[in-house]
Amino acid sequence: MSFRIGIWDHCRYVVNREKPYDEMARHLERMRNAGVTLTNIYLPEVPSLSDYCRAAANCGMQLEARITPEWAGKDVVKRTLPEELWKDMEAKHGIRLSGPCGNHPGNRKAFVEGLKLLTDEYKTQLNAIHLDFIRNDNALLLQDYPCQCAECRKLNQRFFGVEVLTAEMLQKPAIAYKLVALRNENVTQTVQELSQVTHQSGLELSIAARANYIDSADITAPPVWGLGPAVLEGQDWVQWLDKGYIDAAYPMNYHTEVEMFKSLVSDYLRLLGGKAFTALHIGVGVMSSMGVNPPEAVGERLQILKDAKLPGAMLFNKINTYTDDYCAVIKSIAE
Repeated sequence: MSFRIGIWDHCRYVVNREKPYDEMARHLERMRNAGVTLTNIYLPEVPSLSDYCRAAANCGMQLEARITPEWAGKDVVKRTLPEELWKDMEAKHGIRLSGPCGNHPGNRKAFVEGLKLLTDEYKTQLNAIHLDFIRNDNALLLQDYPCQCAECRKLNQRFFGVEVLTAEMLQKPAIAYKLVALRNENVTQTVQELSQVTHQSGLELSIAARANYIDSADITAPPVWGLGPAVLEGQDWVQWLDKGYIDAAYPMNYHTEVEMFKSLVSDYLRLLGGKAFTALHIGVGVMSSMGVNPPEAVGERLQILKDAKLPGAMLFNKINTYTDDYCAVIKSIAE
């Protein structure tokens, strides 16, 4: 079985955004020559999806379109809090993190409708749909600052008898359990509905998975603020693979410490068993919030995954461009 190397792309290298084809084609051709056979494009930043599809096809690249709940529309409901709690979050953690609320049915409806439009137009030009941020905000912040949007207030009133949970209530194990269960049920329902759309269109569905599934190696300090745990955020990606809701998971294992990287790989192999050898494409960081992995470190990680007989790997580089030394390392592993 071949070892497939892919890239998460944002088109940040494109200068002429009115006529981007030539630049996209040059970039993808260069990466294809380096042994990359899959590209995963972030739709909110691609200047022209049609041109990108054509550029990928012309160099023989498989193509996934990467979407997020926020991509679905302007009316997406994000985590809602009173100003005093935002200030408290910022004082404790140095950030105000406000992603789309995974409990909100309106967010789900918009996401599914947006995907239907996308697949209707591009299903013959894509190989898969890729879900990014298919979860709630970082678990580190969710524990003390759960969403207070109208839909979350309704859930709280039904299950706990109050619209807003107090700090004392959040410490009770039963309440904490139900909050996590609700997040997982609601995000899973969204994944199920998206899965139906993609599979009916003849496309596969993959996700960018949180690196820490339950209790794996983690980094909670800024600017990472935690790699999960995925299940606390409503992203039970192991269950989604077991149930067939998704076809592949790309855990974002961008660690710069190789022993931590290896530890997560071992966890994934234990969690997925034989399914890992068809569905697991582990993410490798080049430049990310965790730091920089130089070419030799990227090569070491790719070789670890290849030696484990996994089907492939995904490279993340926040600047999107790869110097010759990185390309040489990638090519040496791909061959």
